[in-house]
This record gives sequence, C-alpha cells and structure tokens, in this order.
Amino acid sequence: MLKSKLIAKCLFQCNMISDVQNGEYAVQNIFIEYFPDHSFDKWNSNLPDNVVNHFLEASKGSTTIHVDSFIKDLWDL
Repeated sequence: MLKSKLIAKCLFQCNMISDVQNGEYAVQNIFIEYFPDHSFDKWNSNLPDNVVNHFLEASKGSTTIHVDSFIKDLWDL
C-alpha cells in the first residue's frame, strides 16, 4: 500500500475524512506544503503489509492525526 493511502485510510477509519481517495489528495497537498523541497512521488512508496497493519491498528480510535508528523514517521520506511 502506498504511504499516502495508508495515511488516508487511518484518517478515514477515525472519521476525519469522508473518503480515502480525497484523503490521498489531501496528504499530497500537505506534503507539498510542508516539504516543498522533496519529491512526493519519491516519498510515496509502497509499504510492507506488517507496517500498514501496525499503523492502522495504532491509529484506531484516534481523535487527532497530525498528517505532517505521520509523513515524517513514514519517511525512511
């Protein structure tokens, strides 16, 4: 799963966005805003299933997800 889709799914499961596809666009826009000197396409790589499952489980029930921090957390994965 792509990093942007993972973040969008976490936001969606916590009822912070209405659909995953628009959430992915929002993640891209936040990336561009916070990390203008970096490539979104290079950062937005596929993650292994165990990493995806970890973050989906960890974010369940969250009331706040800071997308810029989430992007940083996934940077080197």
